[in-house]
Amino acid sequence: MSGASRLVVGLEGPGLTPGERSFLAVCRPLGVILFERNLVSAVQAATLVEEIRASCDPSPLVFVDQEGGPVDRIGPLLGVSFPSAASLSDKGVDRIQECAYLMGRAARLLGVDVDFAPVLDLAIPGAGGVVLAGRSFGFHTEDVVLAGTVFLHGLARAGVASCLKHFPGLGRGPVDSHLALPVVDAHDVDLMVTDVAPFTKLARAADGVMVGHAAYPGFTGDETPASLSPRIHAILRERIGWDGVVYSDDLGMGALGTRSLETRVSEAARAGCDVLVVSASLADAQVAADRLEAEGLAEAPEALARIAALRRRVGGFPRTPFGPEAWNALRAEVESWLGELAKPRVPRNFDGPFPL
Repeated sequence: MSGASRLVVGLEGPGLTPGERSFLAVCRPLGVILFERNLVSAVQAATLVEEIRASCDPSPLVFVDQEGGPVDRIGPLLGVSFPSAASLSDKGVDRIQECAYLMGRAARLLGVDVDFAPVLDLAIPGAGGVVLAGRSFGFHTEDVVLAGTVFLHGLARAGVASCLKHFPGLGRGPVDSHLALPVVDAHDVDLMVTDVAPFTKLARAADGVMVGHAAYPGFTGDETPASLSPRIHAILRERIGWDGVVYSDDLGMGALGTRSLETRVSEAARAGCDVLVVSASLADAQVAADRLEAEGLAEAPEALARIAALRRRVGGFPRTPFGPEAWNALRAEVESWLGELAKPRVPRNFDGPFPL
């Protein structure tokens, strides 16, 4: 089996190149993740997804980061901007579920299988509250748990698989892990009670968990990034009891420092990541696949079993074929919802008399 069977890879642009067609057909990666560079219009995106699906057997799963706010891949295709997690939190949990449902329906109509959302990181003032730029549902663990619960319900209603991120929590991270390694200076007990708690409570309701690249000396005793740390994965598997798919955050990120891509892939797979996200280029994806094969990691039975279970679950989701009429109807529905969202809510008057 090809090492690419454990990879989620990225594409260069809005259409498949001959090299990409060849890679997909020969290497058969688990999935393809779509970014802004791949999404020009709804018709183009739906066509691209169909080409990806037809590229090999089994078809790659299609992934997207669709959170709303600063991470909004699909809103522009509808001509709208989906609100951020932070702004939705001020509107009420029903609005969070409605937004997830609408985003999920749009994603599903385009053919997307998995949304790398929701974010369960806490909005810690001065750290995650700034670095994550509105991507968090709040500062308090209880608020994040409630928001994450209804977000998951919304995606499930739309027929899109979910992924909790970024375990064990980036809320205390002082820097952006895309650029440098965040070192979270907190005691393990404090982390379990606060940052990790949303993952503990919601893991069994989700379809996957993504491990981030921050370091947690309170857990590991060193500054090994979480994605590469067997100790962090043991917390997720043994203490929380998660038995589903675990994704690495993108292995091209700056938090992993001077490590070569081969080292990143090997350490992440050995630490416990079932699926490795390598999105920068197919050249990198080929390097990653070759390393997994060379080290005998392409045939990891437990990882492959969890990946197979994910495929079965996603395969059971209903799918509506893309069409301009359906897309335009959804656009009108989203625009109407956003209009209602912008209106101030009228507080209810609970003064008596009350009926008996």
